[in-house]
Amino acid sequence: MTKLLAIVLVLSACSKSSDSKSQASEPAVAIDPAAVNALVPADLKAKLDFEKTDVVEDHGKSSKVTFTVAAPKGWKQDSTMFATLKGGDPVGFMTQMHLASDCNGSCEPKDWAKAADHVLFDQFKDASVTKTETTPTSRLLIASRDKTTFVAYAWWTSGASRYHYCLATLEEPVAAAAPAFAKACQAVGISGDDR
Repeated sequence: MTKLLAIVLVLSACSKSSDSKSQASEPAVAIDPAAVNALVPADLKAKLDFEKTDVVEDHGKSSKVTFTVAAPKGWKQDSTMFATLKGGDPVGFMTQMHLASDCNGSCEPKDWAKAADHVLFDQFKDASVTKTETTPTSRLLIASRDKTTFVAYAWWTSGASRYHYCLATLEEPVAAAAPAFAKACQAVGISGDDR
């Protein structure tokens, strides 16, 4: 019995050690508010000043995740049910920055590029595209419809059980800052249950 207990303890320690190594080997995300602020047009600098911000999405016992991102100072989160920051009337009533982790159904490895297209990017098929960039593990889109500009960025790891995205909806008062929001969306740290 003592030998069996010793084997279980050794296996448990090995398992924890390998988990720690895999988490430690994940590259740290470089969140650089100064680089984001450098992309804000001069006439919008009074309205948009980005800083490193934690946005918590808390679903109680089922999951809690923290997104760390460069976001405009003073933007508020209405509810921790969603990782959404809003800037209020000076930047446009519908202007917001939304962060999310998504499984597109069951949380298991799948084609995340296809899932991101279906969930995030297909809604902009009729929009005027300003910029689109695709890599094997990410996609960026900047598009406009009517007087609103959208910045959508999705990223994933091959074999992961979910992908992540950042969606900025920018009304006319701050639409020219789309490149700054794109830069911010492309550097998001994630910690908690939905990594």
